[in-house]
Amino acid sequence: MLIVTAWINDCDLKLLVDTGAALSAITKDAAILLNIDFYHPVRLDQVVVANGAKITVPVVKLKEVKVGGYQASGLEALVLEFPPELRLDGLLGVNFLESLRPTFEFDTATLVLRRAGSSRIS
Repeated sequence: MLIVTAWINDCDLKLLVDTGAALSAITKDAAILLNIDFYHPVRLDQVVVANGAKITVPVVKLKEVKVGGYQASGLEALVLEFPPELRLDGLLGVNFLESLRPTFEFDTATLVLRRAGSSRIS
C-alpha cells in the first residue's frame, strides 16, 4: 500500500494511492471534517466494492486537493467507508493522477509526481 498525505480544503488527510479507482474518495468522517454535505451530493454513483457488491454512494466536489507540489480544484470524490483498521481518510484516484506522470518507487514507498503534456493540474 502506498499512502500519501494530501491537503484537501486545507485539512491534512491520509489517502491510499489507487490507480484502479476512477474517482478519488473520502470517508464520511473526512467529509464531516471538511464540512462537506454528503447528504446533498452532486450525484449518486454505483460502485463495486472489494467483496464484489454494488453499492450506491454520494459524489461530492472537493474545493482543492494538493499532493506534493500539485493541486486540483473542483475534483469529484466518492464518499465511502473503509475498514477502521486501515486508518485511511480516503483514496487518491485516477481523476487526480491522470493529468500527471506518476512513478511509484516501491523500495522507498514514495509516489513521484511530474507534470505530463497538457495538464489540468497546476
